[in-house]
Amino acid sequence: MLNSKKRFSIRPRVMPSKRTARELLDEAEVEHASIKSLVEQLETMRADDELVDAKVKVLSEYVKHHVKEEEDELFPKVKKSALDLEALGEEMAERKSELMAEM
Repeated sequence: MLNSKKRFSIRPRVMPSKRTARELLDEAEVEHASIKSLVEQLETMRADDELVDAKVKVLSEYVKHHVKEEEDELFPKVKKSALDLEALGEEMAERKSELMAEM
């Protein structure tokens, strides 16, 4: 049997998340900015520059973490909300088209 200190330290990792949608959205905003910053840094670097490999690895970890968080926590909250998901999807598709046209 685990001692009480051990149980306490692992319990938050196995308990369901109690974070609110607002907290998740705030974190997502920070994560998006961090990812964008790393991409911008990498775009100015050469493959043999110092720290390129480290930045690519960190970028990969950030993206994987972010996607997992959205799929496991944010999307289920959005599905349960009163949002018109079809209208939201249409807005997102329109915005994507606008952004792609700017490229």
